[in-house]
Amino acid sequence: MHIGLFDSGVGGLTVLSKLKERIPKARFTYLGDTARLPYGNKAPETLERYTKENIEFLDQQNVDAIVVACHSASSVALKMLHSQKGTPIFNVIAPSCEQAIKNSKNKRVGVVSTKATARSLVYPNYINSLDENVEVLSQECPLLVPLVEEGMIEDPITEMMLSRYLKEMLTEPVDTLILGCTHYPLLKEPISKICGASITLVDPAESVAGRILDQCEIKDDEPGLKVFLTDHAPHFINHAKQLLGALDSEPILFPKSQG
Repeated sequence: MHIGLFDSGVGGLTVLSKLKERIPKARFTYLGDTARLPYGNKAPETLERYTKENIEFLDQQNVDAIVVACHSASSVALKMLHSQKGTPIFNVIAPSCEQAIKNSKNKRVGVVSTKATARSLVYPNYINSLDENVEVLSQECPLLVPLVEEGMIEDPITEMMLSRYLKEMLTEPVDTLILGCTHYPLLKEPISKICGASITLVDPAESVAGRILDQCEIKDDEPGLKVFLTDHAPHFINHAKQLLGALDSEPILFPKSQG
């Protein structure tokens, strides 16, 4: 099976890492749209254009399935089930919502996300379409993606920002917290430390991997990974090697307009 994924930067690597773990005999193509990151502060119309362009690119690579490994892009791609070529499309929002509903005992779910995802209201709308009795509390965390992209995962500044973002939400009795950006699993350890054992974290990488295994016919392929980037990104390469180990080959630069 040949699976294509895209994200604005390193966040989607958390999804890729989980898929490689769960489907070891799959082949992967990853597109990091590093020339246009972050996606989290872009207008919905812009995100829709980026998403369509990235899906078209992955279609050209003849993949068997496409994963929109970005919550901001998934918020505009939630209803896209297939590409124009007929390739099935998976987003990271729907499976995370369904997992959160299953996990929550008190029907109070928190979501941390980018501005674009939070302001789209995609999480409360989707969760309440499945269970109208669940209360969803959202928190915008605009500085987390740039901090992760800069490699500041264990930096005191990042921990300080996490504490600030989570402080208000933790005054409410949520028992489940959705990591509503694929960058955030890289911060799972400090988030868990701040939230405590009483709050269950929902990792989008784990949720979407489970969805693909449930819905796709998994055929063995020659394992391998090809990475495309739209701009030079040294931090991306460092993160990729930390999460995935040695890369099969150096990323291929695929320039794209930043418009």
